[in-house]
Amino acid sequence: MRTKILLLWFISALCACSSESKELPENILSKEEMVAIITDAQILDAAQKALSVPSKERKAIRDTNFTIVFNKYNTNAQMFDSSLKVYTLHPKLMGEIMEEVAENINAQN
Repeated sequence: MRTKILLLWFISALCACSSESKELPENILSKEEMVAIITDAQILDAAQKALSVPSKERKAIRDTNFTIVFNKYNTNAQMFDSSLKVYTLHPKLMGEIMEEVAENINAQN
């Protein structure tokens, strides 16, 4: 999932030709929610990688971690994915989200 997030963010940066002036749909997660969800997901992902767990079990743990994060923010994978797709069409906003995520993670170190 982390790789997917970073890949989508990178692609969105390359596609900066999209219009930033378009309004975002109302049925997506807010910028603040995206920051919180991605921050928690990345922290859990890093913690999981610090453990020496076989790769087969690692996927199950990662899936459980994402379920926990989505439940914490009263959302689900489909809502997160659709919101992420919208934000990737707005590179400036996506960049702001990822900057805040990095700041949050650095603040916790």
